[in-house]
Amino acid sequence: NALFHTVEGETLEHRSSNSISDNILLFASGHNNLRNIGVIAINIKNRAVYFYKIIGFVKNSDAFIFDEPQLIADSIDDFFNNLVAFPKIEEEQQTEIIEIEGVMPELSDCSASLTKEDIKNFEVELNVKIPAGMKNFYLKFNGGMPSPYCFQPQDEDLDWVEINAFFPIKERTNAFETIEVIAKDMWSRNLMPSNLLPFAMDSGGNYYALNLKNKKIYYYLTDEWDENASREYNFETNTRYIAQSFNYFINHFIEEEE
Repeated sequence: NALFHTVEGETLEHRSSNSISDNILLFASGHNNLRNIGVIAINIKNRAVYFYKIIGFVKNSDAFIFDEPQLIADSIDDFFNNLVAFPKIEEEQQTEIIEIEGVMPELSDCSASLTKEDIKNFEVELNVKIPAGMKNFYLKFNGGMPSPYCFQPQDEDLDWVEINAFFPIKERTNAFETIEVIAKDMWSRNLMPSNLLPFAMDSGGNYYALNLKNKKIYYYLTDEWDENASREYNFETNTRYIAQSFNYFINHFIEEEE
């Protein structure tokens, strides 16, 4: 769709899904205090700018479900005039932070090595686009068991999580099916939003998934599924933001904490 990820496309998608009213125009995405993911929009009636926190996903759609809008500027001019840059982190400090935060894991029990053509075919089969960092990682490790195997989510409300295995592409391993099989199964049974691509899991059967819309990483809980609630409610409550990108996720694994 040529309109996908444009102002027109995003706005029309969310208006048609009743996520926003007809007087709202979406024009940017961002974070609120670096924690809450959302979109930024202008109300074309009062000209004020608002932040819409994402709290879930609309069933069978690429649209989000939003929390109540938060006023962030009285006008678009006020919004742009008050944009500021993050404070610069000195190179020496930045290196120390990266070293402390984690490393890329080594994977064992991998499936057969992939080619770039294999990954292209994978994207065509599922009608998805995965980020370059994920492609490069899968060219190096086609699924498998990571070591170290823990990750500290960027959402400060979550404790460290455990990654038991990455699913392979194209050919299954002795222990795990491929991403293709798992994603199609979860999507077809409406057990996971169609804009989440499961690529790994923990030992409890919960998934790690790439959001195909914003390319961020989410922890998707299955052990808290409420059979008495709607799928939409389960989708909202069981999806937890953990990393700003696949690259961040894969480069910040840590040793298990005592």
